[in-house]
Amino acid sequence: MRNRLKEALAAGKVGLGAQLRFGAPAIAELFGAAGFDWIVLDTEHAPQTPVSVQTQLQAAGCTETTAIVRVAKNDPDLIKLYLDMGAMGILVPFINTPEEAKLGAQACRYPPTGTRGWGPHRAASYGFNTQEYTAEINDQVMYIPIIESAEAVANIDAILAVEGVDSSMIGPVDLSISLGVPFDYESTKFQEATQTVLEASHRAGKPAGIGVYGSAFDPASTTRHIEAGFRLILVGGDEPFLTTACRLVLDNLSTAGG
Repeated sequence: MRNRLKEALAAGKVGLGAQLRFGAPAIAELFGAAGFDWIVLDTEHAPQTPVSVQTQLQAAGCTETTAIVRVAKNDPDLIKLYLDMGAMGILVPFINTPEEAKLGAQACRYPPTGTRGWGPHRAASYGFNTQEYTAEINDQVMYIPIIESAEAVANIDAILAVEGVDSSMIGPVDLSISLGVPFDYESTKFQEATQTVLEASHRAGKPAGIGVYGSAFDPASTTRHIEAGFRLILVGGDEPFLTTACRLVLDNLSTAGG
């Protein structure tokens, strides 16, 4: 059992990821085959079902990508369900306090480290490797809080100090709204908050993450984040990539007089 993303981050490498919302197994497999280090199956903002998530996990399993599920809330029952399906990580929105982070991090691990109830499904190959899975998964799984509020930034050192929090992911849109500068990622407030999270991550010895949806198609932006020290980077996904492709085609046809 391997979590290739966790291995890469531990080695100081950059993990480039994409968020998927359309729920199609072929898309999950395509992104894995394309070479993305990790994919996020978004159940917070898209009408995905547990069945559709499992089919995407199965498709992603045909590639070397690491599949992570973004849950709708910090719910131990949801976390357990998706881990039992074989997700290697959980991404959770609006983690604002260390107490919330501890609840989710423990939900990802079996006792005595955590509180996860036992009953792996696809994760343990339907019963063919239950002992191996149970013995190893606590160290392999990742719990990643999304930092998207001024409160979370204020508590970032305490959040990252929680055992079992492997990284964090800045959610730029919600964070900018919380700071009172919606979509203004170049504002002083947003830049200072970003730097606060980045420096806290370095102090904690945990890879810093950020979503760059607002500039997903600007390579310079991603390069800038890497040079700043971010290691876990969400660079786009099925929805923005398809939207951009459609706009590009139509704009080119319009320019050509089509």
